[in-house]
Amino acid sequence: MEFSSSARTSALPPNFWGAMDREVARISALPGPRMIDVSKGNPDLPTPEHIVAAMQREVADPLNHRYPSYAGRPSVRDAIALRYREDHGVAIDPSCEVAIFHGSHEGLMSAVLSLADPGANVVLPDPGYPMYTSAVDLARAVLVPLPLHEPDYQPDFAALEDLAAARLLLLNYPNNPTGALAARETFESALRFTERTGAAFVHDFAYASLGFDGARPLSALAVDTGLERTVEVQTLSKTYSMAGWRFGFAAGNASIIAAMKRYQAHAFSTMFGATQEAAAVALSGDQTAAADLVRIYQRRRNLVVAGLRAIGWDVAAPAGTFFVWMRVPGDDIDALSFARRLLEEERVAVAPGDGFGPRGRGNIRIGLVHDEDNLTELIERLDAFTRRN
Repeated sequence: MEFSSSARTSALPPNFWGAMDREVARISALPGPRMIDVSKGNPDLPTPEHIVAAMQREVADPLNHRYPSYAGRPSVRDAIALRYREDHGVAIDPSCEVAIFHGSHEGLMSAVLSLADPGANVVLPDPGYPMYTSAVDLARAVLVPLPLHEPDYQPDFAALEDLAAARLLLLNYPNNPTGALAARETFESALRFTERTGAAFVHDFAYASLGFDGARPLSALAVDTGLERTVEVQTLSKTYSMAGWRFGFAAGNASIIAAMKRYQAHAFSTMFGATQEAAAVALSGDQTAAADLVRIYQRRRNLVVAGLRAIGWDVAAPAGTFFVWMRVPGDDIDALSFARRLLEEERVAVAPGDGFGPRGRGNIRIGLVHDEDNLTELIERLDAFTRRN
């Protein structure tokens, strides 16, 4: 017997990355050159050795073989507060203003589903990360797009001046997919918008450490100094190359954190104690390795931007993240078709901007999560493809 899925699940769109992975796998299985997959943000660099050593040590401790508390270990909550104090000058109470999750994806999902009732307005950036839309769909809330305008991709709140009420505003800086950093005025405008509409402000700060040319990405909590309306969600995936470890956290307004924890206690489970202790070491220890990662990604950014410009592409250097976002060369070129043909003809996988919302159309995103030799070959294949087409 075949069972149908629930209406809630059936209404979800196909997973953007899953469909892309299947097509990349299909092409990779055919005879031909090796695949260069720059469609995703899966860090290629290993986790720093001192964090791995901490995990190995903690795995051997029988205390970590038991169920941990839902609250999160004091060690990791204190380490999160330490990073906010040292990096952003923000005071966080680790007892009530911090929650931990299996990655920031789970944290963001918790924020939306714990705050937004069916029919409530949830404001999302366009372009924006696809899972934001999935969270709104699961909550059966109403998606209200907030345009991010080129070239700096800051939100245009004037476009929503007729919106009287909202439950949640979600922003993401450094921005995926565009690589833009937030101006202070952006967060000040966001807070004015939430005060007017009654919304909570959730900031996806996944790329918190990845600002280039000496720029430190701005925390939204450093602008909402009283933590009146804001929660910020982070991950260790990018800062410490810990993508597979699945550790994320949220910090900010105590009432929002309490709602997220309540949802988490029912929807998810507790996190392995050894992972928590290793995360505490990453956050509270020497940050040299994290700074080294920023320098590596900046070198890769410079290589790719210079290479693309040399072959005639008009591309701006991103200020942060580990992505390069650009318009497909030519007039009225469909990015989906461009990406499909590039995959088939050159075995290069890029992320078409259509997956990031209507304002992403006509663009592609390249991930800098490959070494410089691979990125050099990427430029060569793009050059061959554009000359031929």
